Amino acid sequence: MSRLLGERFTAVVGPDRVVLARRAGWRRPPQLHAQAECAAPTARAALAALAELLARPEIGRGDLTIVLSNHFVQYVLLPWRAEVNGPAELAAYAGILFDETFGNEAGGREILIGRERAGSARIAAGIDATLLHGLRNAVGASKLKLVSVQPYLSAAFDRVRRKVGSRDFMFVLAEPARSCVLVATGGRWRSLRNTGTGAQPHELAHLIEREAQLAGLADEGMPPVFVHVPGNDALKVPPCQGVTPRTVGLPHGATDPLLAMALTVN
Repeated sequence: MSRLLGERFTAVVGPDRVVLARRAGWRRPPQLHAQAECAAPTARAALAALAELLARPEIGRGDLTIVLSNHFVQYVLLPWRAEVNGPAELAAYAGILFDETFGNEAGGREILIGRERAGSARIAAGIDATLLHGLRNAVGASKLKLVSVQPYLSAAFDRVRRKVGSRDFMFVLAEPARSCVLVATGGRWRSLRNTGTGAQPHELAHLIEREAQLAGLADEGMPPVFVHVPGNDALKVPPCQGVTPRTVGLPHGATDPLLAMALTVN
């Protein structure tokens, strides 16, 4: 049996870099395998960096999961509508809401919609269809097999949700130059925002204060606030609205932000 059959790779596509983490066998910890710089913070430059990285002769065979930085993902909350029935109607409803929020993408977008119980809003992620097509082409030209493409918010929240709880919280996911804020009250999604905010303590404190005001939390009372900063589990955010944010980490110890993002995938 080939030693390569058990290899799994995770690529993180960010606006500045693309990294590839490799796990050789199920019991070995993932390690940084290769990386490539992006010429510009654009989808086209990121695709070029990924294609160049995957074409290197040292990249062997295996399964590949791609984690997309939130820089390349649009998010909306889909309010519950009792009259929307079935996957086709839900997809059409989501498409209308994305167009109203972000405008009509020239190349179209693919929309991923989370599952929720009846009566609850759903998280929807929109990814530029041209970008997805380019990702698939880049992997198709390599020796790797594409398993999935995951928005970073989805991958990270799945890993930390047990620490966060299920009813009332604010969850802040802070990449080096991009932050997502997800708020739940009463066990239901309340707000979701994806902003170009950095991962420094003062920047995150300002972001939390602003999102609390926009979501009406300052008047109702702040829920617990959880912050995940890939590569910096020791970061401390000052108290906001009377609540001290709690930093939640993952048990991998990586200090490189993009490698830490890659390691959110099991």
